[in-house]
Amino acid sequence: MKKIFHRFIFFAGLMLSMQSYADNNGYLCTILEIQELGTSGIFATHKGAFTQLIGKSFSIDRATGKVIGLPFSNESYKEIRVFDHGSTDNGYKHMAISHPPNIWIQYIYVAEYEKSPEKPFWGTDDGNKIFNGVCE
Repeated sequence: MKKIFHRFIFFAGLMLSMQSYADNNGYLCTILEIQELGTSGIFATHKGAFTQLIGKSFSIDRATGKVIGLPFSNESYKEIRVFDHGSTDNGYKHMAISHPPNIWIQYIYVAEYEKSPEKPFWGTDDGNKIFNGVCE
């Protein structure tokens, strides 16, 4: 009986440490708004096809910059670079560059230094739209 109890404690501790690892090394982000650059040079609320992404989530691996989920999935991109992993003083920042001939440049910023569990983010991937929301 003692061995079973020790195994249970061991596996419970292992599961808790894995949860903490995931929480500290990744974000789950939800899109709350999409802005689009207008012909007059002023950003306005996007009213096109991308509105279906409002309320949708994507995940970011803070260590590698890999993103899963629209509109920022970058697993097929040529280069992904994390400039800052984020801290109590700085925001998380990464950039990804797609393969030629049609180059896309992705940039995502998460305000990691915010004290609340929800961290504001903004990002762009196609040049004329800015997505923003919160990450946990």
